[in-house]
Amino acid sequence: MKDRISRADVPAKGPLLVSGAFFLFFLGVVLLLALHRTVLPDRAISERLSDLPSSVYLFFSILCRTGNVEIELPLLLISGGILWLTKREERPVLLFFLSALVLGTLFEHLLKMNLPRYFPTREFRHDPFSGWGIFFPTHFRVISSFPSGHAFRALLILFFIDRYYPRLRHAAFAWVLLIMTGIVVLGWHWSSDVLGSICLAFAVRPWIPAFEKIKKS
Repeated sequence: MKDRISRADVPAKGPLLVSGAFFLFFLGVVLLLALHRTVLPDRAISERLSDLPSSVYLFFSILCRTGNVEIELPLLLISGGILWLTKREERPVLLFFLSALVLGTLFEHLLKMNLPRYFPTREFRHDPFSGWGIFFPTHFRVISSFPSGHAFRALLILFFIDRYYPRLRHAAFAWVLLIMTGIVVLGWHWSSDVLGSICLAFAVRPWIPAFEKIKKS
């Protein structure tokens, strides 16, 4: 018979409530941005980050590009492919991670193409390599910087590493914090873009147990 998720395999009420709370908070931020375009502290935070040494901007410019999808996706596909071949019992969870990555990225771009909100203004842009890309120098035509794909994908990678490569979890956690800080420092995103991505990623995470318990029968 086909794989199935039994009623007992669905996440317990606690995780579901956590997931729902994060998603409702995410929708609240979306509504706030749709009405006001920025959350009140956004400009104040970006202004405080606008007078740092040039070496700081250079560091973050290089580091944050490790969070580009053209770097992350091949690495995830390779590591996921190895796990797919060596850990058959993990295949449902690996499919979940892939689905979350693809659907989350599509959802992110859908919002960026439709929310009436704009990127941080020129005064907050401090990327010394502005305009530089690897394989995808151009983006989808977006009018909004919300939410941050870099932050969302970085958190998914953290969840992935925490599960499959636990010895690297502390390094991965530090990398995620630096990515989320750097994209605001460089003026790629407002701080509320990062907040939205954190809420979206943590709304997804509680569903992992449902895919852990898929049984063949």
